[in-house]
Amino acid sequence: MNKFRTLLAWELSDSLRLIIFLLGIPSLTYLLAVGYLKSQWELGSVVSSRPPVYKGLSPLGSITAVHLFDYLSLSSGFWVLLALLVSILSVLTFRYDREHGYAFSVYSLPFSKGEIFTAKFFSALLLSLVSLYIPILIVDVFPNADILGVIRKILFTTQYCHLLVFATYFVLFSLSVSLLFSVLLRDMLLAFIASFFLLVLPFFAGLNWPPFSFVSMLPRSLSGASPFDFTWFLRGLIVPIALVLVSGLIFTRRDVL
Repeated sequence: MNKFRTLLAWELSDSLRLIIFLLGIPSLTYLLAVGYLKSQWELGSVVSSRPPVYKGLSPLGSITAVHLFDYLSLSSGFWVLLALLVSILSVLTFRYDREHGYAFSVYSLPFSKGEIFTAKFFSALLLSLVSLYIPILIVDVFPNADILGVIRKILFTTQYCHLLVFATYFVLFSLSVSLLFSVLLRDMLLAFIASFFLLVLPFFAGLNWPPFSFVSMLPRSLSGASPFDFTWFLRGLIVPIALVLVSGLIFTRRDVL
């Protein structure tokens, strides 16, 4: 465990990835805020006169809840940029050391290839998930600071947890595809182009395929759609796990370059 923590801390200290990550967070937050305002405009005037936040027993029946579940699906720019960021982080994690000639130094350390792969994967996963959760938290909470008690009730509902799981599926699928191309292709730029193209092609082609099919399910979480239904669980978790395992096998069997 100490060896893994050392490897993980080392991977997370990479300056280039941290710079890209830190630049990505405000950009993603801005795009998400634009989607928030768009949803607010489409659902009507929610903030100007501040009508009752909700009527009845549950805050999930309020216009505020509909707004929180709706705006994420309208923020297409956010999801495209998130897919781009995940692809970049993944490719840099698995190809940068090889492209710049210090891979031999890395793999001469007293760690197995499996341990190195695991640390690299979890570092990319951690940065990708934080890139998802921080903008959502900021945009959900800060504009609604005056009704924070109601927002807190909504954020801790089962429906909102399901929304976050669908969003997490987006990251897991994007990361697993990018990871596979990173270990399959020996050229860093080619790996990035191929993975990002494959991720966003369904969106621009108007196809409801992963990972963007998970985005279309976000507002449906309010009405009871579950990410643990077999179809979504398969696409969002089982398939990414399978791709990661295949990537790990390729990574450990290949030579350093």
